[in-house]
Amino acid sequence: MTLQPFQAGPTPQFLVGVGNVNATDYWVVTPAGSWPLADVNVTSHDQTATTTHTPAWAIVMVIVFIWFFLLSLLFLLAKETRVSGYIAVHIQAGEQSFTEQIPVYSAVQRADTLNRVAYLQMLIGQARYNRS
Repeated sequence: MTLQPFQAGPTPQFLVGVGNVNATDYWVVTPAGSWPLADVNVTSHDQTATTTHTPAWAIVMVIVFIWFFLLSLLFLLAKETRVSGYIAVHIQAGEQSFTEQIPVYSAVQRADTLNRVAYLQMLIGQARYNRS
């Protein structure tokens, strides 16, 4: 008897991934389990905070140009926007649920995550329409 190498079947191609949550044409795959796409409800909760600060380089420029009073005060008009927090993606299928918390560090990352959730919700809507 000889050992045969393991040959796996084709791996599913994920259409969208949000953290550890992935979706194929027919399934939503999470670490807690896999569910049919049409049986899933997905919600997102944006827990990010956007703050505005004066950047450190502007304060340094004020100190450097302190002798030119009016010019140095113009550097204090510079503002820097910071985004921090997370987006919670909650997936529920019947009695089972899974929540993925995705950390967010920029406005672009926040928009990308919310767009991925919207695309996943669109896939769920299409699957429900095709099932009926």
